[in-house]
Amino acid sequence: MATPHEIIGEEWFERASELADWAMEKLVNRKDVWGQYSVLTPAERRREGKAYKAMTLPRKEMRGEDMVTIDKLTRHFSSRHHRKPQIIGLHAKSKESTSKWFGIDIDMHDETKTNAEDHARRNLNAALNWWKELQQKGYDPLLFNTNNLGGYHIWVLFENPAPTIDVYAMVKGIAETWEENNLDEEPETFPKKVKAESIGSWFKLPGLHHTRYHYVSLWSGDEWLDDPWLTGHAAIDVMLEARGGPPPPRVDVDDRDMAELLQRGRKSWMSIAASERKFKRAGRAKVCIDLDGVLALRVTSGKNTDIGPPIDGAVEFTREINDYADITILTSRMSGLSGPKADEMKDKIESWLRRHQIEFDTVWDGPGKPPSHAYIDDKGVSCRPEYDGPKAFTQALDLVEKLCE
Repeated sequence: MATPHEIIGEEWFERASELADWAMEKLVNRKDVWGQYSVLTPAERRREGKAYKAMTLPRKEMRGEDMVTIDKLTRHFSSRHHRKPQIIGLHAKSKESTSKWFGIDIDMHDETKTNAEDHARRNLNAALNWWKELQQKGYDPLLFNTNNLGGYHIWVLFENPAPTIDVYAMVKGIAETWEENNLDEEPETFPKKVKAESIGSWFKLPGLHHTRYHYVSLWSGDEWLDDPWLTGHAAIDVMLEARGGPPPPRVDVDDRDMAELLQRGRKSWMSIAASERKFKRAGRAKVCIDLDGVLALRVTSGKNTDIGPPIDGAVEFTREINDYADITILTSRMSGLSGPKADEMKDKIESWLRRHQIEFDTVWDGPGKPPSHAYIDDKGVSCRPEYDGPKAFTQALDLVEKLCE
């Protein structure tokens, strides 16, 4: 006798061709790249410390030859096991910098945490709040239970492809209320980047989970039901009938300051106005501040990427400086990083700064040090013989000795 999972899998298999046609029309922004999951062998798991590999395909030298096709999409939606690398995701931005949709990924990976049940409950509440908010705005959001642990995906389709810069601003503005919704961290949003040359990140298509034997279920909106989550044919019917919503609010691309903020892919809709005012004030001084040891306590345990709690007084300190200077966070955490790793670290630092309401304008990710009126570092030693004469060297030597003890 077939199990409930097998019955649901068979229903997805039966509808795979319909879903592939739907995805090609409604979701595919570009055909030359896609995301793919590959489950690792036991030996690979031991070596790499994870159960699967997520990658962007094809390799650069193959782009334009290997494409997203109806066959690839059909294989994804008909997946009933993880043995073959056929579970895929799509990019949220076209080559022309337009987007047919946006996505929000509310993660829940570790069900063994002591507070996992509470974490899952808060994730669901946030997802439902955003689902209701989007409905009130005239959209037809698709809310998926992705892993049956407390992970959720929200997809919102547009009637016509919209400028990615507008879509990015809209989804970031929604997700920026994550603290008000009692989430532990800001969820991932797609599109992630608006730079014309960037392909951005990809979002996994609905269907079978990439490591768990779980097919997504879809929120019906009928909270009065014993089980308001739709599965199999019922979920697929709603997906295929989802309406494209109105275009997102327009961003003033003629405003150079606002356009620059968005092109960096770092500022959300709600924080643009405040940041824009800072950048427009002429003659502002520039101050660089170190992160660890100045704003955050240094951590000696856990992952070396962990950021400690804020030091008492750090928030007020940055607010005082912000009254007369733009603040750049200059940290060795960015040293030697490039590409996705640099983006990931920069996102982590910025999320920490925003979460603790520390004032800043940017996190420096360029080479060397940016021009600045002052550098504030817990290990910094001032030495200004040009102004203070030879005694500056003596004073600097004393301080270096103390720091090296």
